[in-house]
Amino acid sequence: MSNADAETVAALDFVREEWLAFGNRLAEFTAAADKEDKCLLLPLTAANLVLSMNSAEGFEAARRYVARAKAMTSGANARELAWLAATEAWIAGETPIAQQILEDLVAQWPRDLLAAKIGQLHAFGQGDAEGILRIGKRIVTANADNHYVWAMHAFGLEECNRLDEAEAAARKAIAMDRRDPWAHHAIAHCLEARGKMVEGVGFLTEMSDTWERCNSFMYTHLWWHLALFLIDLDRTDEALQLHDRRVWGVCKEFSEDQINAVSLLARLELRGVDVGERWADVATYLKPRLHEHFSPFLDLHYLYGLARAGEASAVTEMLASLEDRAERAKPFEREAWADCAVPAAHGLAAHAKGDHAEAARLLGQAMPHLKPIGGSIAQRGLFGAIHLDALVRADWNDAAMAILQADERERPAVAATKRALAGLYRKVGRTEQAQAAEYQAEQLARQYRAAQGPTTGRAA
Repeated sequence: MSNADAETVAALDFVREEWLAFGNRLAEFTAAADKEDKCLLLPLTAANLVLSMNSAEGFEAARRYVARAKAMTSGANARELAWLAATEAWIAGETPIAQQILEDLVAQWPRDLLAAKIGQLHAFGQGDAEGILRIGKRIVTANADNHYVWAMHAFGLEECNRLDEAEAAARKAIAMDRRDPWAHHAIAHCLEARGKMVEGVGFLTEMSDTWERCNSFMYTHLWWHLALFLIDLDRTDEALQLHDRRVWGVCKEFSEDQINAVSLLARLELRGVDVGERWADVATYLKPRLHEHFSPFLDLHYLYGLARAGEASAVTEMLASLEDRAERAKPFEREAWADCAVPAAHGLAAHAKGDHAEAARLLGQAMPHLKPIGGSIAQRGLFGAIHLDALVRADWNDAAMAILQADERERPAVAATKRALAGLYRKVGRTEQAQAAEYQAEQLARQYRAAQGPTTGRAA
């Protein structure tokens, strides 16, 4: 660091720890960055922090921080100038450039863990699982004693479907520090991918006492993961309680909290739960976002939430705005916006109003292009679930059956999948297979009930 006194170093150490811990005290760092007039790393770190909030206000604040940082470049070193270039690329919407700068930076300075974390964030936003893993590999050798690094590495492994290695890395992180929420998150992904719902509920409930110090995103997202396990265990009443008590209401203005709520309500509805008037409350906070378009992944959640709330004029306005954004897409993002987001958004709107054949058609166009919109495998699973529901309701039986059979192979312990298959088998006259699937579903349901312990009462 250049031009850094002891107070500056302490502030950077603080933000590094708090960011990697997904802590709830980051506002204390921005207060320190606002006063700094010598070391450009403080305003640059603050710029990246507010950029990660996915808001127009955040981008405007980031531009101010960068302008201040540029006034401090006298004597700046190569690492600091790389930070500046990466931050400017992010503001300009040149995400691949920002990611590459940070990957190169981490290759040279592998103990710059904030650069690694933000580089992974850029890769995540583009659905670049290999990029997340690449960055994790770069830092793990130089930081073998750091639990945050093992958790970061674990998430890249999980998104590349290397589940055994991912879980081992995450458990190594927890052995170093039980409180690491990103390690909890990586294990939740591994267990969800395998359909180990009982184990998932037990693990997350056991760790939940450590989440009170987390920021709203990490707090609500970990409870969201627990709710997904409960839904797959047919305990939808408990999952709905988690929505009300843990997932929605911590920071309703934050994009990540909003998409957790949208995703959870949608998944509950797909399992036949009446969520009442909850959509209306969420939609109140989605309506200001019609023209933001920071991420197609976020936009699709916003659009579906508005559609389920019956906000027809807002949906129409957002669809038109989204089409305009797709027309302006840069070459590297064209697939995400034009090939995926536009047909998917129209398909989600169609599903929300009950036009299932149109939803099946449009979502079917988008599904092959889903990965580049960003998000995790588990999060993008929402759109696949809505597509499957549309196929079933539109009587596109062969396509629906192929998806369900693949789901059953990957996660054979989910009773709801077997029930859905049984329904399709009956539709097409395959009575014996329907009976077998129904029997298997009932056996699994009995196992779920037998395994239900007292811990989730504490969770809910």
